[in-house]
Amino acid sequence: MATAHSEPSSDNHHHVAMVCKALGNPVRVQILCYIQRHPNCIGNEILLHMPDDGPHAQSTISQHLRVLREVDLVEAYGDGAAVCYRVNEERLSWLSAQLSQL
Repeated sequence: MATAHSEPSSDNHHHVAMVCKALGNPVRVQILCYIQRHPNCIGNEILLHMPDDGPHAQSTISQHLRVLREVDLVEAYGDGAAVCYRVNEERLSWLSAQLSQL
C-alpha cells in the first residue's frame, strides 16, 4: 500500500528527467512562457515575439515546439491551415508537484 511519502517510481524519475531536459534549453522556456501568456497562439506569433538574440527561423521554433510536445508540456491542434498551441496545464502542475518532492 502506497503512502503519501512513498518513493516515486523510477519510471516517474525518467519522466521528470525528460521534462527537465526539454526545459534545459532557455529558448524552450521562453516559448513555453509565451504560449502560457498567449494561449491558442500560432507558430509565427511565437517567432515574431522571440527576443532579438533568440531564434529567427520558423524551422528552429518548430523543432523546439516538437520537443515541448513530446514531453506533453505543449498541446497543438489545427485551426484551418494554422497550428495553434497551448500549455498543458495538467502536465505543468504534475511537474511542479514532482519538483516539490525533491
